[in-house]
Amino acid sequence: MNEEQISQTLLDQMVSSDRGQMIKAAIPYLPPKGQQIFSVYEKAVEFINTVSVFSKRSSGSDLCAMSMPAQNPVDIINDIRSFCYGPSRDKLNQMVNMMAMVQMLQLMNQPADGEKEDSHE
Repeated sequence: MNEEQISQTLLDQMVSSDRGQMIKAAIPYLPPKGQQIFSVYEKAVEFINTVSVFSKRSSGSDLCAMSMPAQNPVDIINDIRSFCYGPSRDKLNQMVNMMAMVQMLQLMNQPADGEKEDSHE
């Protein structure tokens, strides 16, 4: 059986459940009062789960194990960008483009291998 994965941050994966995702998906179809009640309920459940994750004694080692290794800043921004939309995504796109320009300028300003050897003679 092929299961589809929904895009969730690591924190969302830790504090939410399939049931919670179904509740959130159904909220727009409820009457206004039901939307309010179920929205607050689901966010409260996520809050309680978040507090629980960070208050466990072993959570320090669990969270360290889940920490991402140090990466290139552009890779980090691209990972974060996959969870964004609208103006936030546009700003991250601008940052990636600016960092790419800086990298190009750095490459252009580096002396070629032949120039390094000539300067030592």
